[in-house]
Amino acid sequence: MTSVDVDALVAELAQLREENAALRRERDAARRERDELHKAILGMPAAVGVMVGPDHVFKIVNDAWRALNPSLEPIGKPLINVLPAPLGGRVAAMVDRVFATGEPLISANVPYTWPGAEETSFITFHYSALRGDGGEIFGIVFHGLDVTAQMRSQREVQSLNSRLRTFLALAENAPDSIVVTEHGQITYANPAFRRMYGYGAEVVGTPLLDLVDAEGRALLDARRKEGASPGAARAIVTCRRHDGSTFPGEVSTFPIRDDGGQIDAEGAILRDLTEQRRVEQDRQRLQEDLIAAQQRAIRELSTPLIPLAERLVVMPLVGTIDRVRSEQILETLLKGITAHQAAVAILDTTGVRSMDEQVASSLLRTAGAARLLGTEVILTGISPEVARALVEIGTDLSGVVTRGTLEAGVAYALRRRPRSKGRR
Repeated sequence: MTSVDVDALVAELAQLREENAALRRERDAARRERDELHKAILGMPAAVGVMVGPDHVFKIVNDAWRALNPSLEPIGKPLINVLPAPLGGRVAAMVDRVFATGEPLISANVPYTWPGAEETSFITFHYSALRGDGGEIFGIVFHGLDVTAQMRSQREVQSLNSRLRTFLALAENAPDSIVVTEHGQITYANPAFRRMYGYGAEVVGTPLLDLVDAEGRALLDARRKEGASPGAARAIVTCRRHDGSTFPGEVSTFPIRDDGGQIDAEGAILRDLTEQRRVEQDRQRLQEDLIAAQQRAIRELSTPLIPLAERLVVMPLVGTIDRVRSEQILETLLKGITAHQAAVAILDTTGVRSMDEQVASSLLRTAGAARLLGTEVILTGISPEVARALVEIGTDLSGVVTRGTLEAGVAYALRRRPRSKGRR
């Protein structure tokens, strides 16, 4: 062996040693990168893991995945044996597709109800194929994010939007005026309000109390302070339209609170009472007319005048006679005498309960007025009790014909009654 060959071997050995050291460094770097990646995966907030083989055996899962359901231990187990049915079958079908095609898949907002859990969780998973150096697929890497909070928030927003749409539909079609104010300024007014007050879009920003007279503003302020709920009040006020005209209205205000219970706006419902007032006035007039008609009917029934024969009328008196009724008796008798051209009128007191000085004076005054019309008045039906009372009060009946009964009075009247107008 020559010296030249030894030098070549030494140089080649040195090169091999350097290449071997470089390979060790690359190996160590790959291990560190793997460990760092593994550590990063385990520490990620999203649920991350690796499954290998066509049975999708769990190789790696991080703490976030375990937190989804701590009772599940997946390492070394196929997917179908880890997730409960029917969830396991659905997820396995999706992962099979990724394993077969290599195409990534996103499963969004999947509902998961873990064994023993009271509420359903929602998770969005991303599945991607793992390939070897030759491009062959040997596993699946997945990461999932618990979107339960977002889903609940989304549902709350949807519910709120639904309620807002419902409120808006009710407000827009309500016959009463509805407004919302912030710091006393109108921020929303429904069509009924705009029609009632004669405003257009310019009503937004207008102070609500500017549409109520000064007395109404003071009344609403007082009612707010008196109310059990701050900002709640109801009052009848005079409202002012855009053109300056006024109308009676009812204003009901109520507070609108935020999620913290603080008042951040105020609602108000306003109603035009013009038609209601008109109806009430018509009802009042109708009631007054009805009462007047009833009183007329009562007067006619309580003081009836009966034409008994030609130029002979009878007025039977029943019950108690007071000042008002004595006036009715006088009015009815005089009108009846004139209408029937009566020569004789009989006032029958059989049904009179008692007779005092006032009643006696009234009857005498009625008889005197009838005589002025040329009619003779006969007083019948005086009971012993009434006769004794008349004597005791000193009533003078010398100018009045009296008979004990109505029959006796009628018989006397028929004899006294002229047979025709010409004989009177």
